[in-house]
Order: sequence, then C-alpha cells, then structure tokens
Amino acid sequence: MARPIRETPILFGEDARRFLANMQNVEPEPPEELERMQRDYEMMKKAYERGMAKMHAREAANGGVDPCFRKV
Repeated sequence: MARPIRETPILFGEDARRFLANMQNVEPEPPEELERMQRDYEMMKKAYERGMAKMHAREAANGGVDPCFRKV
C-alpha cells in the first residue's frame, strides 16, 4: 500500500531568501543541451509511434485483441 505524500516544507530565513534569489536568476539552458534534449525527445517519440503501429497491426490481425497484452 502506498504511503501518503508528506506536505511540502515551508522555507524560512536564509533558506527562503536563497530559494527566492535562485528562482529570480534562472539561467537558460545552453543551445547544445536544448538540441540534445530535442534529439532525445524525437527518438523516444519515434520509438513510441513504432510500438503503437505494431500494437495496432496485432490488433487488426487478431480481431481487435492484442494477444501480447491482456486487457484486465
């Protein structure tokens, strides 16, 4: 059984000031990092689309039921 999620702690004093300063001075990601993240996203998107295409093909071949996944 899952444990309940604890409340987010409230920051006081120096911790709160440091947090607010960090939130106001956010540095953008370097272009190389953004390009890498976009490449990774596109790769995962293509893998998902290939997997879904295979699943739909199995369903079409088996009368709407995918034998690899039991629907519970």
